[in-house]
Amino acid sequence: MPDAGVLVQRGDHRSAGWTGDGQRDSLRHRRPGGETMGSAQTATQGDQPPAPARRGPLGRLDPRALRRADIRIFSSASDAPKARRPTDVVLLVISVIGVATLALVAPGPTEIDGTLSELIQELPGLLGWFWEICYDLMLGWALVLLVLALVARGRKRLFLTELLAGGLALGFALLAGKLAGTDWSTSLRAMTATDTSPVYLAVRLAVATAVVVMASPHMSRPLRFIGRWVVTLGAVAGIAIGVTLAIGMVAGLLIGLGSAALLHLILGSPAGRLTLDQISNALADLGVDATEIRHAPLEPSGVALALATASDGRELVVKVYGRDAWDGQLLTSVWASLTRRGERLSFGGRLRQVEHEAYLTLLAERQGVPVLPLVAAGMATQRDALLVTELTGERFGGLDPSAIGDDVLRGAWWAVDRLHDLGIAHGQLDADRIVMRADGTAAIGDLGDARSGASESAMLTDLAQLLVTTALVVGPERAVEAGIDAVGKATFADVLPFLQPAVLDRDTRRAIRDREWDLEDLMVHATAATGTEAPELEQLRRVSGRQIGIVVLIAFIAYTLISAIAGIGLANLWDELKTAELGWVLAAFLLAPISQVPQAFSTMGASVSDLLFVPVLMLQYAIQFIQLAVPSSAARVALEVRFFQRNGVETGAALSIGLIDSLSGFVIQIALILVITLSGLATLDLSSGSNSDQSSSSSSGPSLLLLAGGLILLGVVIALLIPRYRKTIREAIPRYRANLRAQMAVGAKALRVLRSPSKVTMLFLGNLVAQLMLAAILGLSLRAFGEHASFAGLVLVNTFVALFAGFMPVPGGMGVAEAALSAGLVALGIPSTAAVSTAILYRLATFYLPPLWGSLATRWLKQRSYL
Repeated sequence: MPDAGVLVQRGDHRSAGWTGDGQRDSLRHRRPGGETMGSAQTATQGDQPPAPARRGPLGRLDPRALRRADIRIFSSASDAPKARRPTDVVLLVISVIGVATLALVAPGPTEIDGTLSELIQELPGLLGWFWEICYDLMLGWALVLLVLALVARGRKRLFLTELLAGGLALGFALLAGKLAGTDWSTSLRAMTATDTSPVYLAVRLAVATAVVVMASPHMSRPLRFIGRWVVTLGAVAGIAIGVTLAIGMVAGLLIGLGSAALLHLILGSPAGRLTLDQISNALADLGVDATEIRHAPLEPSGVALALATASDGRELVVKVYGRDAWDGQLLTSVWASLTRRGERLSFGGRLRQVEHEAYLTLLAERQGVPVLPLVAAGMATQRDALLVTELTGERFGGLDPSAIGDDVLRGAWWAVDRLHDLGIAHGQLDADRIVMRADGTAAIGDLGDARSGASESAMLTDLAQLLVTTALVVGPERAVEAGIDAVGKATFADVLPFLQPAVLDRDTRRAIRDREWDLEDLMVHATAATGTEAPELEQLRRVSGRQIGIVVLIAFIAYTLISAIAGIGLANLWDELKTAELGWVLAAFLLAPISQVPQAFSTMGASVSDLLFVPVLMLQYAIQFIQLAVPSSAARVALEVRFFQRNGVETGAALSIGLIDSLSGFVIQIALILVITLSGLATLDLSSGSNSDQSSSSSSGPSLLLLAGGLILLGVVIALLIPRYRKTIREAIPRYRANLRAQMAVGAKALRVLRSPSKVTMLFLGNLVAQLMLAAILGLSLRAFGEHASFAGLVLVNTFVALFAGFMPVPGGMGVAEAALSAGLVALGIPSTAAVSTAILYRLATFYLPPLWGSLATRWLKQRSYL
């Protein structure tokens, strides 16, 4: 394909791109603006290039010349629709985490600050005046953006949001600086002056960044690039002239980004799509004469769609990759390549994407695949890339199911199968990309996400998308039947492992939620029709948001542990472990298995049916074995449900028994914490530490508490202010309430255990004794290193840690429990070295060694059919 130009396929409305004698017209290349390239020129008036700019009778410019000399300042119309984008969520999260992390080492300086400052100041060939100009230019450019919004028609709301973003950034920056020890006056003086000593943080950068980022989606692409360079050079200049350190510049940049992202989430931001007049001008640049141009309801990520009517009456679909579009395809491609297996990162500009789709469309059409005919493709004068296709029918999503015959459904399967024969996978087969033509046949549109040389899994993903799409339109039964008729049972069975949410886009998943069936029901229909069993789903998703969160949490825990151990010293820790008294260690190891005895009585108390003690005790040991793989609460519920089912208890009642047991343990933990803290039996001094620098520890405590409270408040505000999140919460509450009622109705029989005094006594007393025995094991581990603490304090620390680790999505609380135990013991006044050593010994006795006899207990239960 050419690097630049226009592809035009001509033909009348009767032959849809073909000439009257059945031969395809040649494809011609045009330069932006209509200048013809190559030898395939014609002499007709319609094919002449646009006339150059010329003067009219009165010396005024020709209107066409004015149009082509148009300079865009704003990316979208003032009344353009606004949306909330995932990129702003990512920016906000990164900003919050970054500022919170920097607060731990603020105000500096760190070693990196000194090194980076020296490096920038030693750059050759750059004088001080250059850095001064760059630093002042940040505020200057922010003022330019404010003035543009103020004087432009219909942009007063943008002006106010820019001011609000700057005000938010100023407030957050002053607050962060105050928490780090910088008073308000110093921060404000550093914002306007350049002769001050380095302060934390860069308030000017925070304000300028907030205004620039807030305005970015509203501005044209050249102005965006100018803003980014101004902010970048201004940040470097701030370090070079000594206004702040690198840590302060990074914090200021993050606060500016976060403030703008927060307002984007609350108020929304435009997508940068062209106006209808601009689309009309771009079509004229490509030689397409169209009228009745209107925006299409479908808006894929990174591209705008418009509908138009050609001069000969044909309906056209115009895909616009705008120069100023805010949502780019690169970001979508990066996210897909990181999260889904088989996805490849695709690079390329707007023109290359258009040429790619045009090439695949022409290739598929030449090989007989029913696709939407290509009309034109290329780059317009204003550097917007367009692809125009002819809409030869109606989309599946807008048709009545009764109007779609079985032949049409089979034709859709045949079309996709024919596309796969060419090695092309479509990538996004939903109801808006499958069309029923006037002759009753199916066609495929929008090959923007298609790729050649596709893998087998990509092609099976296409078929899975097609199955779901047709099921949404005509129902699961007809969709499954049409698929089997078209490709056969064997191929259709290969599609079933790909029948999962990971292959569907957000709109399709949302449409499924509105149906009376789900993907599991569709799988049941498919397996029944093929005579096979439900297969194991293909592993398509590399990572999920939950997995990313777990990795971040584990990394933070690892950092905390490593920092604690590094502060103590590995040699000191090893010396402390070697001094452990063997008698106390053996006592802790022997008491650990016995602590499961009262837990077994608690489980027996949660069941209405009478249970044997030994099997229930083996169940507790088995839970300790499986909790190495999954969180302990989930392990307990899963194993207990299976155990009670084997003892003749219904599934709902079995689940209720497990939940009652866990809930009673939670109640006991809360009660212990309240009794000990309110009675004053023990307190935890969280500001104390083993190091001599107690003042810094105590000063950081309120800051961290304020930071945690601010994060919680920020999450609540975002959830309540953003309509989509607010709607999700409002819709989720009745659903969870209904599920809870249904579960309580099923487990009503199990709840009768609360009427029995003996059962209630076993339930709560067993959990209480278990918690006290675990605290005793912690005390024995502490005595092994020659230290001791009050029993109430040990109970408080152990209960706090058990409660906290139970909420963490980490198997068995690994890492979380060790760090929390060490911190809790230090808060009781235990030296750091002894605290870390005690935590390691305690976890060894209660978590890492029990799976040894837990595996034997699991085998014992399986051999006797209890599991």
